[in-house]
Amino acid sequence: MLGDKVIGWVQGNCEIGPRALGNRSILAAPFSKGTHERLNRIKNREGFRPIAPVCLEEDVALHFDLARPSPHMLLFQKVLDSRLEAVTHADGTARAQTVSQEQNPHLFQLLTSFKAKSGVGVLCNTSLNFNGTGFINRASDLLTYARATGLDGFVINDVFYVLKEAPISASSGQKA
Repeated sequence: MLGDKVIGWVQGNCEIGPRALGNRSILAAPFSKGTHERLNRIKNREGFRPIAPVCLEEDVALHFDLARPSPHMLLFQKVLDSRLEAVTHADGTARAQTVSQEQNPHLFQLLTSFKAKSGVGVLCNTSLNFNGTGFINRASDLLTYARATGLDGFVINDVFYVLKEAPISASSGQKA
């Protein structure tokens, strides 16, 4: 399970437009305000800025006041699930994106696996880009971004790369 980890997610073709729709995303578990704060720090944004959820299409009505698909993150709705602290804006709303197997099989599978472990088929989803630039499309740029922003790792086309912290010296307690 993701726990408090924040990962980059790169699958298939790049995306065009203002929102992360599951091919170039930063993903995290949706349960804590701390995750919300960390994502806004990573994105170099003000703390009040919302973080959007991505949700299994068949589960959207369990978590949000929405009874239809919303594949492009365009509709605001009331958050019904109080566990979703990281994606609930100050006014109690979110702009959820729904995902079906047909629309995005990789993200659907990730959400399904996350639901099997956590009980919730929802993740935080924000764009994988340097502030003010387009989406990241090269592995070298992704590695630079991950190191610069403090991502815990990233997935490129179903291969998971974990970034390691520098080892702590036993004698000094300092990073080596």
